[in-house]
Amino acid sequence: MEKKDIKRVTNILETLQYAKAALALLPQLPPNMKPVYFRILNAIYKIGDDTGSSRVSDISKVSGLLLPNTTKVINEMVELNIVEKFTSASDKRVVLVRATELGNQYIQKYVLCFIEDLGGEFSKINEANCLIMIETMHEVYQAMKTVYKEKEAEYTTNGH
Repeated sequence: MEKKDIKRVTNILETLQYAKAALALLPQLPPNMKPVYFRILNAIYKIGDDTGSSRVSDISKVSGLLLPNTTKVINEMVELNIVEKFTSASDKRVVLVRATELGNQYIQKYVLCFIEDLGGEFSKINEANCLIMIETMHEVYQAMKTVYKEKEAEYTTNGH
């Protein structure tokens, strides 16, 4: 590998550390709250119908979580009275989820307010640069995932 290629890889990895540090700046969560709960609340907010209800399968797609993991997290959130589950009146096989009063408070305080605050700052960044960054992060993720999957046995057994 050439020196310029090594530099590119190390620069990308350093930038990922900045991204991780940026996520660490998110507001402190209330007790018993996990960051994944806000992914679920954000998904419910984004896709909820006029009653604020969303299908579990749709929440899974929007949040980027696998369906079994989504179901597990939603069940945890039900126990904490953040969301409630119920079946559709028209099709009892369909499980719907909506935020409780507490869940709606969290959506307002930790999802909408924070997004609004970030929106003000992010609007100062050139939109084209934002789109390029988003696309590039997806490409970096896929590249790293590909390399790790291809070499997983190597990395875990003999240290590469």
